[in-house]
Amino acid sequence: MASTTEKLQIANEAGKYQLSAFFESAESGAQYARDYFTRMAEIMQSVDVERMEKAIDIVEQTYQDDGTVFLIGNGGSSATCSHFVNDVVAGAWVEGQPPFRAISLTDNVESLTAIANDVGYEEIFAYQLQTMMRPGDTIIALSVSGNSENIIRGVRFAQAGGGRVIGWTGFEGGRLKDLCDVCVHVPTTPDEYGPVEDLFSILEHVMTGYLAMKRGRKLHH
Repeated sequence: MASTTEKLQIANEAGKYQLSAFFESAESGAQYARDYFTRMAEIMQSVDVERMEKAIDIVEQTYQDDGTVFLIGNGGSSATCSHFVNDVVAGAWVEGQPPFRAISLTDNVESLTAIANDVGYEEIFAYQLQTMMRPGDTIIALSVSGNSENIIRGVRFAQAGGGRVIGWTGFEGGRLKDLCDVCVHVPTTPDEYGPVEDLFSILEHVMTGYLAMKRGRKLHH
């Protein structure tokens, strides 16, 4: 039986999708899980931690400047945006220190559906940023493909309005990769939505955990 490393090499050489290759060769759910976890370890090792540090510095500077961090994403990435807000607003709060301000632009369902219905789904982020963003605020844009039109329009509006942009993306990076002040891009195959979204969750915990502990907040109750 081929090892996970050999399967990865075969999949890469053949131009096949990683998860499909794992599924086709797996003899059980346990084997598929083992290959998936091995693949996740490989993806994590490919993260440019210097870029991650720059992203953390931008977020920290935003708060020092009394700014707000807005998060934009679709589907599973939207869930990570909400998780970020929870971890940095509640999890990083320290009495006597200025609070972090972070807003996920997919959390207000009423506004989101109104804009999507009346203006267009591709404008759901840019439209909200028009009413809330100030120069010096930061946008964290999560897009697995890097090509979601509503993400691209939101990012372009933010840049035109004096905002800073951090991007998290997988696959080939898409259009988002070259639009950001800092982009944490991890190349993956086009069927690895799950692993990229897993990585986004890890990046979220790295960033919010570091910022919380730097303020003296221990990560326990």
